[in-house]
Amino acid sequence: MNRKVIVGLIALVVLTGAWYAFRPERLFINQKVNESFPVAEASSARPVTLSTGHFHGVAHETKGHANIFQFPDGRRTLRLTDFETSNGPDVRVYLIAAGDAADSETVKNAGYVEVGALKGNQGDQNYDIPADVDLMKYRAVTIWCRRFGVNFGTAPLAAPAQDSNQASTTPNSQLQAVASGQFHDVSHKGTGTATVYQLAEGRRVLRFTDFETSNGPDVVVYLVAADDAKDSETVTKAGYILLGSLKGNQGDQNYDIPADVDLGKYRAVTIWCRRFSANFATAPLQRKV
Repeated sequence: MNRKVIVGLIALVVLTGAWYAFRPERLFINQKVNESFPVAEASSARPVTLSTGHFHGVAHETKGHANIFQFPDGRRTLRLTDFETSNGPDVRVYLIAAGDAADSETVKNAGYVEVGALKGNQGDQNYDIPADVDLMKYRAVTIWCRRFGVNFGTAPLAAPAQDSNQASTTPNSQLQAVASGQFHDVSHKGTGTATVYQLAEGRRVLRFTDFETSNGPDVVVYLVAADDAKDSETVTKAGYILLGSLKGNQGDQNYDIPADVDLGKYRAVTIWCRRFSANFATAPLQRKV
């Protein structure tokens, strides 16, 4: 075979591979969608807005609104409206375990859940959220290009503001903070926030955010019957309730609080090492009005 023909075939293969990898035409061709708002079947009840946010650009200009709705049957939907970003190859929609992401590294480090391939770089669109996704952990929406590992844009999510017209028909919050406090060191370093949330169905959850302490053997989480505990003796004398083994010595995490626990009595959170009977760190909880 002629050498020029062989070189030409190789060049064609390389160019075809490069085109498939980079899909340059996607940078110039917009893909528009216009999905209608999902309707709750066989129910006249209106969906509840759990959280809402506005997109800001990161690697590309991105704008629009992100809202998470919960329907009477428990189904949850992420809806993007007035949405616009750049087009690109293999672009995905992520919920990320952070309050916001102003770069790509935050997405990679925080962790994420994919809710689907981006349906279009322009227009209104809906994405189902799996039932096991913890929305107290995944608190922002990111438009992510998997091909290049790039954050196109992010929308930090927050509980929606309520006004007097909404108050009569919409719950003030599906997630109400009833007590909160900051961790302080005791026998080891302890930083971060401990917050007790009351959920709409009555369940209570203790959530740690920006949390960090030392690692150790048989470390657990206690609610302590005291205002604070600056030593280990206070914990053993005051009394406590075990919420569970510490899930990690760093990062955001949740612990269910039994229904019969009196939060008027158990007013502090302690990270406790049962192996050495040591109080690593404590967060005194202040009730919210």
